[in-house]
Amino acid sequence: MFKDNKDFYPTPKNIIDKMLSGVDLNWVNNVLEPSAGNGDIVEALMENAKKDYHRDRSLDIDCIEPDKNLQHILKGKDFRVVHDDFLTYDTMKEYNLIVMNPPFSNGCKHLLKALGMQERNGGAVICLLNAETLKNPYTNERMDLKRKLEEYNADIEYIQDAFLDAERTTGVEVALIKVQLPEVKRESFILEGLRKAQEEKEYKTAENTQVIDGGFFRGIVNQYKLEVEAGIKLIKEYYAMEPFILSSFDKDEKTGETVQTGGCMLSLRVGSRDLSVNNYIREVRSKYWQALFKNPKFTGQLTYNLQRDFHNKIEELKDYDFSLYNIYTLKTELINNVVKGIEDTITELFDELSHKHCWYDETSKNIHYYNGWKTNKAWIINKKVILPLDGFNTWGEFRPAEYKTLSKLQDMEKCFNYLDGGLTDAVDLRKALQFAEEYEETKNIQLKYFTVTFYKKGTCHITFTSEELLKKFNIFGSQHKGWLPPSYGKKGYKDLAPEEKTVVDAFEGEKEYNKVVAARDYYLFDSNKLNLLEEKTA
Repeated sequence: MFKDNKDFYPTPKNIIDKMLSGVDLNWVNNVLEPSAGNGDIVEALMENAKKDYHRDRSLDIDCIEPDKNLQHILKGKDFRVVHDDFLTYDTMKEYNLIVMNPPFSNGCKHLLKALGMQERNGGAVICLLNAETLKNPYTNERMDLKRKLEEYNADIEYIQDAFLDAERTTGVEVALIKVQLPEVKRESFILEGLRKAQEEKEYKTAENTQVIDGGFFRGIVNQYKLEVEAGIKLIKEYYAMEPFILSSFDKDEKTGETVQTGGCMLSLRVGSRDLSVNNYIREVRSKYWQALFKNPKFTGQLTYNLQRDFHNKIEELKDYDFSLYNIYTLKTELINNVVKGIEDTITELFDELSHKHCWYDETSKNIHYYNGWKTNKAWIINKKVILPLDGFNTWGEFRPAEYKTLSKLQDMEKCFNYLDGGLTDAVDLRKALQFAEEYEETKNIQLKYFTVTFYKKGTCHITFTSEELLKKFNIFGSQHKGWLPPSYGKKGYKDLAPEEKTVVDAFEGEKEYNKVVAARDYYLFDSNKLNLLEEKTA
């Protein structure tokens, strides 16, 4: 066999091991062996793939071999022989890896062809080459090859006597070349055309500020429009091309001529749904509405319960266009729901700091009672309160940033955010707790509106930082529980009815009440001043 094929030098096993060393088969699916010989390199690749337990599928390997006898050997091993001359091989198939030991007589041409194929899409090339090809670049081809290998930062190892112990020996020095060509960035002519059209439209049209004035929302809506328009063009192009991309040929019963029976791209449709413009738009809408609900600019001040309620609307919102008008409409709905959310949160917090944990002796100091409007069961939350909120895990490790503790403190903070109106400097609650956890500082952890101290017995001591904000909190909670008269804060102390004065005296006294009347805009919560979004509305 060797006598008739002067270019056939089977690759020794130790050299194959060197060639395949460092190959990460996790990213390799399609392989080309353009000088397959008797299949030694292919066999080694397949063995390596079998040993990789991360792979869930076999390698897709194509072989090229000019020698008829060697082709029979390859086919006998169930290897796929797709062509007989690599230099004339013309395919649009993409390969993650081309690995080869080409004929030394024209190895330069073979390696240049392999690099050219991978330049189209990106991928790796591993090649065993006569060292003289690189060390003596006296032809234009060799100089071109040397330039490309330098450009792609190829790894080159020169090996002496590589074939002295081979099945067919030679003393030629070889160069083992490994090169990774970068993945080619795809440019969409459809998307590029739409971008240019959008830029021209924005340049010619004055900004519409009637709904939402702000870069963030305008930018994300424009991005949505661009994605939808590009997708629609692609879908329509697909249907326009489908009749010309054949699935199979059949004989026409009437004429006897061979005719097409359908597009092969039908199998590319995702799931059971038809590929239609409306289905596509619904899915894109869903993606953008979800992104909006994850953005703190839109929902950052909502309590957990409100965020959950609006996340449940995603399916419904698929039928609403992602537009500035609908974002504004949703924002209005959010604001209308915030007051209810605040009432629920504060009422729940009042309850939690009082009778919910009445069985726990320490919590009895959380509140003091006063005679409320039409009831004697009213209370005020004290500056320091105690909650059965555990900052330690089952193994006694200090973990205050875990979900249950974190979410409770976040909801308390959001409640005060509403009342504060953004006047207090921000403190990142999660980071503050994580910092305390890292340094095991269990006491007096400073958060935005309060300090917290955790004890191993499972309690959390909370001290509110601002007495004025706590007063505002108590007023709001008491008003919404019906414990303060409807006229509270709206008229002077002297103008109150006797029974109203009785409640005010029990709640805070004349001096503190006069402070409320004098600073009514601060102490009496106005939901119209809520600003859920950082973007302003006209």
